[in-house]
Amino acid sequence: MDPSDVLRKLGRQEYKRKNYHGALNFFNSVISHEKVPPIEALDNRAATYEKLGDLHAALKDGRRMVSEYKSSCVGYLRTGKVLRLLGKEETALGIYKYGLRNVPPGDPSFQLLNQMYDESRRACGPRKARDPLTVLPTEIAQMILTYFDFKEIVSIVRVSTLWRDYLTSMPGLWTKLDFSAAKAKIPGTAIHKYLQYSRAGATEVVTSRLLFQQEKFLPHLARFCRKLETLQIKDGCSNESLIKAVSITRHLKSLSLSTNCPTTLDCVSQILDHCSTLERAEFHYIQAPHPPRPPLWPSNLPKLHALTLNLEIPVSSIPMMPSIHPLLEHLPEIRELKLSNWSSNSVIPTPGNIEMGHLHTLALVNYQGHVFFHSLPSLRSVQLNRCPQIFRWLSTSEFKPDLRVLGYSKFSISYAEVEPEKLLQLIGTELEDLKHLSITHCTTLHELELIEMVSRGYMDKLSHLDLSHTHVTDNVIEPLVLRARHLRRVKLAATKITGISVKALVTRPGMELVHLDITDCNNVSADAKTLARKKQGLKVLSGMSEFSGKKIRFE
Repeated sequence: MDPSDVLRKLGRQEYKRKNYHGALNFFNSVISHEKVPPIEALDNRAATYEKLGDLHAALKDGRRMVSEYKSSCVGYLRTGKVLRLLGKEETALGIYKYGLRNVPPGDPSFQLLNQMYDESRRACGPRKARDPLTVLPTEIAQMILTYFDFKEIVSIVRVSTLWRDYLTSMPGLWTKLDFSAAKAKIPGTAIHKYLQYSRAGATEVVTSRLLFQQEKFLPHLARFCRKLETLQIKDGCSNESLIKAVSITRHLKSLSLSTNCPTTLDCVSQILDHCSTLERAEFHYIQAPHPPRPPLWPSNLPKLHALTLNLEIPVSSIPMMPSIHPLLEHLPEIRELKLSNWSSNSVIPTPGNIEMGHLHTLALVNYQGHVFFHSLPSLRSVQLNRCPQIFRWLSTSEFKPDLRVLGYSKFSISYAEVEPEKLLQLIGTELEDLKHLSITHCTTLHELELIEMVSRGYMDKLSHLDLSHTHVTDNVIEPLVLRARHLRRVKLAATKITGISVKALVTRPGMELVHLDITDCNNVSADAKTLARKKQGLKVLSGMSEFSGKKIRFE
């Protein structure tokens, strides 16, 4: 027999006889002769120290076991026990938790370690812990639960049977079913269960990551939830099921189809025709018809306030596209209009004769059509991106600078060949509410015009500024830093600024930047980038874009 085993056996015999000093001598002999002593010897000596009242020595052996034998429960159990004897319950809880992460579940003592963790966790909790749902008045508990979103409510339901029964007895908690936060596919049984919890009273549903096809689900949802007002679809579904579901609903006010849910132009027109109650409609992926054919747009949409229509491909690749004008003429209450990749075959003179007195948000991306509006007195936010015909109109004598009455809060224009003076007229002089300004890829706007914009106060009240891909230099940034004290997010990608501008923006007293984009700014020195990155709370986007073959650095 190995001498170490003999000494350990003798030590255990002395321990049983309660001769702890004698047992300690044997265990010391075993440990002193081994560079890495057996875990059993360390555990035996720690137990002996416990009996002798030397808890700190026992704790030292316990920590040694944890350090040298991480995958064994012995060290964690011994260390946790000693810590609890020392009154360090929270530290013991941490040791047990650390052990559960390192010990494989197949260890014979893993269940005991888990049991000790649960016991220590209960001991660390309040001594008089009580179920809040049994203590609080029903009205207060319900009010608190309304602050949780759907994902959090589902987690709370799983706490206990009592909580599940309590929460599922409250249909008001299940009126908004948002499945977009799910990490895995959701089975149909779970969907049906949550619908039952709502007692057919769900008013808002977001479908995503469903384990089954939506062909049958959407019509069933529309029939079951008669009070449905908001529907967002983030996964693909057939146009037939979508039209069927929409035709069943009677109170649908908002419909949004993501880019993962392609629809045809005919489907869009049928949805708008069948659902006259819609106030918001978003179609982010519309398949262009091949060959082109005019859709049958509905003639009456009195309640539609917001409309988003995004075609799948640029209209430049299609020789003819149906006109959007017949639809726009029947939107008397439209407030938000976003069109992407649309064209127009309309013969309406420029400017158009469509009245949109309530429109406050207009976004046109790659719009190839004529100017369809006559006056926009309520416009507050405008985005014009690659709109050549509108830009050409702005550059003609027909353009009237009193197009709008109110001041903008957001103004964005890109890829525009517009005379600088016409651009300033479009922005207007009511600058008190202008907070977001984006002018990108505008080759006609040179350094002197940009300096003039700064000096005339166009950027004084801004919190967001984007001048990417323009002729911005240090001469523009110098007066900007002195006047625009409220800037929070600045984008100067692919401009001619140097490190002087970066340092001025970062060190300006009172300016609390949180985002700075200097991608593709080749004249900015490394020390200026380092200074910007060191500023607390500032995220810097630098380096070269993907088109330059290098990754962007974001920190």
